Amino acid sequence: MILTVTPNPALDYTIRLDALEIGKRAKYRDPEIDPAGKGINVSRMVRRLGEPTLALGFAGGSTGELLKQNLDREGIPHDLVPVAGLTRINVTLLTGPEGVATHLHGPGAPVSPADVGRLLDRIAEQLPRARILVLSGSLPPGMGPDAVADLIQRARRQKVRSIIDVEKDLLAAAIAAGADLVKPNLLEAAEYLGRPLDNPVAAAREIVSRGAGAAVLTLRGEGAVAVAGGRALAGPRPQGGRRPRDRRGRFVRRGPGGGAPSGRRAAGGLAAGGRGGHRDGAASGDRPGHGRGNPQPAGADRRPRGPLVPLEQEWQSFPPKLR
Repeated sequence: MILTVTPNPALDYTIRLDALEIGKRAKYRDPEIDPAGKGINVSRMVRRLGEPTLALGFAGGSTGELLKQNLDREGIPHDLVPVAGLTRINVTLLTGPEGVATHLHGPGAPVSPADVGRLLDRIAEQLPRARILVLSGSLPPGMGPDAVADLIQRARRQKVRSIIDVEKDLLAAAIAAGADLVKPNLLEAAEYLGRPLDNPVAAAREIVSRGAGAAVLTLRGEGAVAVAGGRALAGPRPQGGRRPRDRRGRFVRRGPGGGAPSGRRAAGGLAAGGRGGHRDGAASGDRPGHGRGNPQPAGADRRPRGPLVPLEQEWQSFPPKLR
């Protein structure tokens, strides 16, 4: 089982407008509400790919109940700790014929030390049945970096691989705790290393040298690079200058040898899925300017074809600024 932890989940509320002028009334259309938060989105895609999963995190108030209802509708198993306050609502405005996206993200309701303890206890109960633990996204107020290190250590004691997709001090805590894989984007890696990056492969190697088992760096519209076991790999970049419809699926499809993915490789690919710089992306991105995909029937194969390749085969094709 792939266990996902989303401490700061959300409902994504998406609307379309012909135009938006600040201070003026506007009419919108096509409202949609989707469960969100990066860990939850991993569980959504894991289920679509046919792997067992369980989503854990917090849920508060009426919006938390709506989040659980949406997960139930998609058939996503979940065990969310009830907390005071409301699960946050993130708003996406798709404006004009191109659907240009404007994202409004909230911080999430505060949680108490008792809330954090209950979540950690529930994760501990599930770890013996898991092969992979994915912690992804931001933390709510009241939950600090020590919880990240705690989760990694609990997973290690149960021989469960940890895949961590966080930023800032949370990323530093994950690397110091020896996460099996971390997945910063280029800007997050630069912030962690304290300097501008002109060589993402060297940056990934340095992150590994500081304690992570492997590092995947997403490179905006240029795909991703991964360093693990002394080897560097390049992930597929968008076709035709656009983001892939489902970069998570691209990483899940095949590994360097072209074989079917193992659970670890699959979850690693899911964690490596891009969001174009947004911290809370969604499961696929089937609509222009929109981060979400529609629920798919169980067993539907949404995995784009295209293997990871040894970096030396493709690195020269990257723009000079990313080499």
